[in-house]
Amino acid sequence: MLKRKTKEFKINNLKKIALWESLTCTCKKDDVMQSHPVKKCEFCRCKICWDSVPRESFNDNGRTVNEITLVRGSLEDIIGWIT
Repeated sequence: MLKRKTKEFKINNLKKIALWESLTCTCKKDDVMQSHPVKKCEFCRCKICWDSVPRESFNDNGRTVNEITLVRGSLEDIIGWIT
Protein backbone atom coordinates (compact mmCIF):
# COMPACT_ATOMS: atom_id res chain seq x y z
CA MET A 1 0.00 0.00 0.00
CA LEU A 2 1.36 3.41 -0.95
CA LYS A 3 1.50 6.03 1.74
CA ARG A 4 0.97 9.61 0.73
CA LYS A 5 3.60 12.01 2.03
CA THR A 6 1.89 14.62 4.14
CA LYS A 7 3.35 18.06 3.98
CA GLU A 8 4.08 19.61 7.36
CA PHE A 9 2.00 22.67 8.26
CA LYS A 10 4.07 25.87 8.15
CA ILE A 11 3.32 29.19 9.86
CA ASN A 12 5.28 32.18 8.52
CA ASN A 13 5.99 35.36 10.56
CA LEU A 14 6.09 33.33 13.79
CA LYS A 15 7.77 34.92 16.83
CA LYS A 16 9.41 33.05 19.72
CA ILE A 17 7.89 35.52 22.18
CA ALA A 18 5.55 38.27 20.97
CA LEU A 19 5.30 41.62 22.75
CA TRP A 20 1.75 40.90 23.97
CA GLU A 21 3.00 37.84 25.87
CA SER A 22 4.89 40.12 28.27
CA LEU A 23 1.64 41.87 29.27
CA THR A 24 -0.18 40.76 32.38
CA CYS A 25 -3.85 39.85 32.49
CA THR A 26 -5.93 42.53 34.26
CA CYS A 27 -9.08 40.40 34.58
CA LYS A 28 -10.62 39.26 37.84
CA LYS A 29 -11.65 35.72 36.96
CA ASP A 30 -14.24 35.45 39.78
CA ASP A 31 -16.13 38.56 38.60
CA VAL A 32 -17.75 38.48 35.14
CA MET A 33 -18.02 42.29 34.98
CA GLN A 34 -14.26 42.58 35.59
CA SER A 35 -13.28 40.01 32.92
CA HIS A 36 -12.69 40.19 29.20
CA PRO A 37 -14.63 41.10 26.99
CA VAL A 38 -16.69 43.29 29.38
CA LYS A 39 -13.50 44.83 30.79
CA LYS A 40 -10.82 45.65 28.24
CA CYS A 41 -7.83 43.33 28.77
CA GLU A 42 -5.17 43.45 26.05
CA PHE A 43 -3.58 40.18 27.13
CA CYS A 44 -6.87 38.26 26.87
CA ARG A 45 -7.73 39.90 23.54
CA CYS A 46 -4.35 38.91 22.09
CA LYS A 47 -4.58 35.38 23.53
CA ILE A 48 -8.00 34.82 21.92
CA CYS A 49 -6.58 35.97 18.57
CA TRP A 50 -3.58 33.64 18.93
CA ASP A 51 -5.82 30.70 19.86
CA SER A 52 -7.81 31.22 16.63
CA VAL A 53 -4.77 30.53 14.39
CA PRO A 54 -4.94 27.09 12.71
CA ARG A 55 -2.20 24.65 13.76
CA GLU A 56 -2.70 21.94 11.15
CA SER A 57 -3.52 21.60 7.47
CA PHE A 58 -7.11 22.31 6.42
CA ASN A 59 -9.22 22.25 3.28
CA ASP A 60 -10.42 25.47 1.65
CA ASN A 61 -12.68 25.18 -1.40
CA GLY A 62 -11.24 21.81 -2.38
CA ARG A 63 -7.56 22.60 -1.87
CA THR A 64 -5.39 21.67 1.08
CA VAL A 65 -3.72 24.60 2.84
CA ASN A 66 -0.32 23.65 4.30
CA GLU A 67 1.11 27.13 4.87
CA ILE A 68 -0.18 30.43 6.27
CA THR A 69 1.40 33.82 6.95
CA LEU A 70 0.46 35.73 10.10
CA VAL A 71 -0.49 39.41 9.90
CA ARG A 72 0.57 41.20 13.10
CA GLY A 73 -0.39 44.40 14.90
CA SER A 74 1.61 46.86 17.00
CA LEU A 75 1.77 44.48 19.99
CA GLU A 76 2.80 41.68 17.60
CA ASP A 77 -0.72 40.36 18.16
CA ILE A 78 -2.48 38.38 15.45
CA ILE A 79 -4.69 40.59 13.29
CA GLY A 80 -5.28 37.80 10.81
CA TRP A 81 -3.58 35.31 8.54
CA ILE A 82 -3.35 34.73 4.80
CA THR A 83 -2.71 31.64 2.70
